[in-house]
Amino acid sequence: MKKRTKGILKIAGISFGSLIVLILIAITVAINFVFTPSRLTPVVLKTANQALNAKLEMKSVELTFFSTFPRFGLKLVDGSLVSKVFCDTAWQKTDSLLSFGKCVVVVNPIDYLINKKITLNYLGLEDASVYAYKSREGIANWDIVASDTTAVADTASSGKTDLSGGIDIRRVSLKRANVIFDDRDTRVYARLTNAALNLTASLQKEHSKLAMRFSNDNVLFWQDGQLLVNKVATDLKTSLDLDRSTRTLTLNDANISLNGITFDVKGTLKRDTVRRALNVDIAYALHAPSLETVFNMIPESVLKRESMEARGSVKMEGDVKGWYGKQQMPAVTLKVQIDKASAKYEKLPYGIDNFTADFYAFVDLMRKQPSYADLKIFHFQGAHTDILADAKIMNLLEDPDITFNTKSKVDLTALAQAFPLQEGVTIGGDLEADLRLKCRLSSIKKQDLGRIRLGGKLKMTNLQLRDVNKGFEFASDASLNFIGNDNLAARAEINKLVLQSKLANSNVEKLTMSVKSTNPQDTTRITDVECKFTLNRLKGNMGDSLALFCQKADATVRLQPGKKNPSMPQVSLSLSADTMFCRAWKTKMGVDRAGFAVTAEKLHDSLWIPKGIIGFRRMRMSTPEFALPIRMKKTSVTIGNRMITLKNATCRVGHSDLTATGAIYDLYGTMKHHRPLRGKLEVSSRNLDCNQLINSLSFPEDTLQAEVDTTASSLELFVIPKSLDFELQTNLKRVKYDKMIFEDVRGAVDIRNQAVHLKGLSMKGMDAQMNATLVYRAQEKKQGYAGFDFRLHKINIAKLVEFAPSLDTIVPMLRSFQGVVDFEAAAEAVLDSNLNIKIPSLRSAVHIKGDSLVLMDGETFAEISKMLMFKNKERNMFDSISVNMTIKDGNVTVYPFIVQIDRYKAAVGGTQGLDMNFDYHISILKSPLPFKMGVNITGNLDKMKFKLGKAKYKDAVTSVEIRKVDSTRINMGRQIVNDFRQVMKRKPE
Repeated sequence: MKKRTKGILKIAGISFGSLIVLILIAITVAINFVFTPSRLTPVVLKTANQALNAKLEMKSVELTFFSTFPRFGLKLVDGSLVSKVFCDTAWQKTDSLLSFGKCVVVVNPIDYLINKKITLNYLGLEDASVYAYKSREGIANWDIVASDTTAVADTASSGKTDLSGGIDIRRVSLKRANVIFDDRDTRVYARLTNAALNLTASLQKEHSKLAMRFSNDNVLFWQDGQLLVNKVATDLKTSLDLDRSTRTLTLNDANISLNGITFDVKGTLKRDTVRRALNVDIAYALHAPSLETVFNMIPESVLKRESMEARGSVKMEGDVKGWYGKQQMPAVTLKVQIDKASAKYEKLPYGIDNFTADFYAFVDLMRKQPSYADLKIFHFQGAHTDILADAKIMNLLEDPDITFNTKSKVDLTALAQAFPLQEGVTIGGDLEADLRLKCRLSSIKKQDLGRIRLGGKLKMTNLQLRDVNKGFEFASDASLNFIGNDNLAARAEINKLVLQSKLANSNVEKLTMSVKSTNPQDTTRITDVECKFTLNRLKGNMGDSLALFCQKADATVRLQPGKKNPSMPQVSLSLSADTMFCRAWKTKMGVDRAGFAVTAEKLHDSLWIPKGIIGFRRMRMSTPEFALPIRMKKTSVTIGNRMITLKNATCRVGHSDLTATGAIYDLYGTMKHHRPLRGKLEVSSRNLDCNQLINSLSFPEDTLQAEVDTTASSLELFVIPKSLDFELQTNLKRVKYDKMIFEDVRGAVDIRNQAVHLKGLSMKGMDAQMNATLVYRAQEKKQGYAGFDFRLHKINIAKLVEFAPSLDTIVPMLRSFQGVVDFEAAAEAVLDSNLNIKIPSLRSAVHIKGDSLVLMDGETFAEISKMLMFKNKERNMFDSISVNMTIKDGNVTVYPFIVQIDRYKAAVGGTQGLDMNFDYHISILKSPLPFKMGVNITGNLDKMKFKLGKAKYKDAVTSVEIRKVDSTRINMGRQIVNDFRQVMKRKPE
């Protein structure tokens, strides 16, 4: 019997196991071969897009079983949901409702078939971005499902889906989500960063229940353009009851944590279908109120969490009441009351003897009632410290009217022994304050400082606040006395003030200051304020980008009504300083004996118009784009009418000196709107070393290479800054380039569109008179453009070849002649990163004309004169030579020209590649021979081939043909010069 039972069990087990295996195999086959993503995805998309007033897109839809065991589920990957509430096509940002990285849905279809109940076992959403938008008309982009106001029970009779069993939501999970709520109706903007949600719900016909846990890293909240909340982490736990008959949602056992401080929350949200609004009635209170809880609001990075013995009454509570809907927001109140509380941390010598505070705040975001904050009393006693203060801020959301009074004596050294500060946090020194303040925030925003009513005194003795972990330090030894009653008046003496933080650092030594203002009567005008101060030393910086140093300065600052608009401020600064230094990123500037007399008038929120004079005895400036420092001697600069005016401003760069007179325009537009910096200047120089200047631009990091007085062996393309638009008139006595010296250089120079244009410069050089036009442009380090139009009169051939070495390659015959010629050339080409010409891009037109040129090689002439039977075998001189050439597509065309020597007259012409292979022809037009003949010369200089033939150029050197050749060459030259103008064309603003 036992054996038979075992056998039956064995067979049953094997059968059951086999069945499970078969089922698993069937599921695997179904998932991987039947219900594949390629088949499921279009079906799900089609169904969803038909049911929703939205466009759903996703990468794939997968059927899951093993990852959602023991139930089937759907996994959606890389999806987005775009609302069609506002438009069907041409979507904008406001239509992008949802995007997610992964979404998993698990439902129980059996419950629906048997119990008419929808059971959602799991809905998981990861890496989601939600943009919830409501227009000014109250239309929301999330309203993508047609609303059904009919009760659930009525659906059966109407033929619609029967959900009499309700909806059971087992778990909804949201991970790593960013949520934006943009309500243009109530002018509210909120952003939740890295939000997480866990939710369960049971939705029935009459009554529904929800349980929720929500958290996020930061809340950003704006209302009507004002930032009200930022850097607040939240954590909410609550259970919710929904009564469908009364449309009331009730919060039960709700706790909300704000930056670690927990509040108990209770109340209701009731929907009014007539008003189409939500009636909010929520009350909140501090969880477990005590003085210890209050001090736990101080960040743990400053104060340790240690046990303390506390007594006294502590209350912190408030409510949120009102309607939320179209043009409606609820009002918020907060009440804080601490009554005769005392406390002491264990193991610390000092404690809190008496702490009393009474604070109340009311905020109406819709501004139907005035918002305010009222600190009726703040009284702290303990650790040799007595702080008594009260404050009130009326019209909190409009133009806050601030009142503050305090009479306090603080011993920070003793307070440090009353609180368990974290390691690295230290406080010390004494603070004594007896202050009375009354002002409006608008007075500070509008720089109308004379309307600030401030009386009393403030004294800081060896004051120190330091947090090593955050890199923060503040130290001060100062005394301030406010002596005005109906106006702002003060005397201050600061012996030391040190501020160090990750954002900015400053260090002030020995500052004395006096402030006085007039009694303001006219509220439409800025009040006159004058401040005089003497400073021994100031040092400050903002991170690694900006730095300032000033030593021994006297200044007067005056605040007055603007001349154009008396309600806007005008600031005048008169300053003299022994030494000033400033740095902006890697650009540095230092001056000594600096003097400022500047006035700036404010025209609107961010636009100030300055005018005045800035002068100094010496200045030194360095910038990363230029290797050599720029030095200036005694100079004054005039600022006004939106421009900076220079008069004989002299600077020195290496061996070069420059003196500039003129104006620089729109410096504000350059800094604020990135417009080009414009200028019109007359520039003169006694000596300009182009070798150094080019090296400084080509090698901005190599100061040793920049100081070299010769051009570098491997020059690099240098980029002209985008932000320059200068027109210069030059008068340069001496200019050095490579080994050449040019004198009396005069003409116009344009710097624009990342290009330099030298227009019609006249100069003397190489014992010749020269006229030149040149364009250089480089917008990136990889490639540039250069073009020139040179006209040289009576220049020695040897110096011409030295000036343009490429001529020796293009016209190799020049090396054999001696004498002077007139030289005209127009050329343009693309440059590579090392300033080498890209040969295929070279285009040029050249004209060389000379008389009485001597053949330098005497032995060669003797041999030629003997072979050709010259009459005069001693005179090796060509009567004249006039050559026209063009260069295009890598080829040189030498147009036929006449050569005369002794009894011979010949026409020479042909073509030559820049690879030095040529094909020339010489037509003998006049000789002792009774006939004309031609000589064809091909090959290169190392291997030439001669072939006799007919004279091809018998008719090519007539006056008519020569004029045609001149016209061809001149037209090409003009076209090249026109290309210069196109490069330098001023862009429309």
